[in-house]
Amino acid sequence: MRYHQDMQAALRMRHKRLKGANGEQIHDEIRLAVNWIDGQSALQAILAEAERAEPGLDFGQWERGLRINQGLTWPCQTDAGRASLAWRLLERIASMPPGSVRSENRRRRGPVLEYALALSFGDDNIHVLARQFVKCIVSPLFDFLRERAGAEGSILYVLERYVRRVEWFDRDDLYDRAMADTRKAEQVYDADLRRFLFSEGINMPFSQARSASGLSDVLTDLDTDDPLVCEVKIYDSASRSKRHLATGVNQAIQYASDYGKQVAYLVIINLSGRPLSLPTEDDSKAWPPHITVAGVRIYLITIRALPTESASKQGKPVPVTITYDDLAAPDVADESPA
Repeated sequence: MRYHQDMQAALRMRHKRLKGANGEQIHDEIRLAVNWIDGQSALQAILAEAERAEPGLDFGQWERGLRINQGLTWPCQTDAGRASLAWRLLERIASMPPGSVRSENRRRRGPVLEYALALSFGDDNIHVLARQFVKCIVSPLFDFLRERAGAEGSILYVLERYVRRVEWFDRDDLYDRAMADTRKAEQVYDADLRRFLFSEGINMPFSQARSASGLSDVLTDLDTDDPLVCEVKIYDSASRSKRHLATGVNQAIQYASDYGKQVAYLVIINLSGRPLSLPTEDDSKAWPPHITVAGVRIYLITIRALPTESASKQGKPVPVTITYDDLAAPDVADESPA
């Protein structure tokens, strides 16, 4: 959760810097903001998903309208579509040289201010132009990014609570029910997770919801029409081992593609009795680890679900190392050395 709180705080700081930039600073601030967003994989996933929300938008026509001062009209039906158009415009501005052009009154303006003329209602003061551009183009983008980063964090918060509930309260009961019929063990944990999601305010959890690729373990709405793709897989180092987890990653990617999503969740029910060392894309210690496969950001949530003796009676646990290739390549040998 701290990662998403930090991300929202960083977005607020960048937005504040843009709102405070004057006409001489605005181009450099946009370039710095674009470079920063380009380096944030979570934001890139959000933007890629936004672009897929309305794939038929004609950015070229919209951009030309701004360039010839036709005023601002959004040719989209969703906040995601508007954010996608705004982001593409900022990318274009960041790629342009800061060298200015001359307008009819010979005042020197950079590319940002030339676009802003379409939003200024006749006022050509460069500082007014900068503020108007940020208000009309930049602010909707940053508001969207903060909202989406917050929603992603909310989902992780709910899943983190589920991890704690199982490990602190329900581990033994769930394990006994799962072992009563090992062929249906995953269904026990899947059903329990769906029930928990519903109790936490996720209104429409579906078991085996149909999509073009098959049946997803959990496909639901988080108070919106925005689908959540979440796969549940057991790891026991025997019949359900690394390859089994890789099938979960592959299924999550397929379902994410079906529903135009760039984020998915793999809940790993660890019945091996050994801790799992999972790959992650950065060096931070933020929970949970995550990887990106085929353009989909996948969060890896592990639950220690095997009933064990107290820690004082256990020997030193030997972690099982699971690599990116183990998860992204289903043909990796199941029991490669840990």
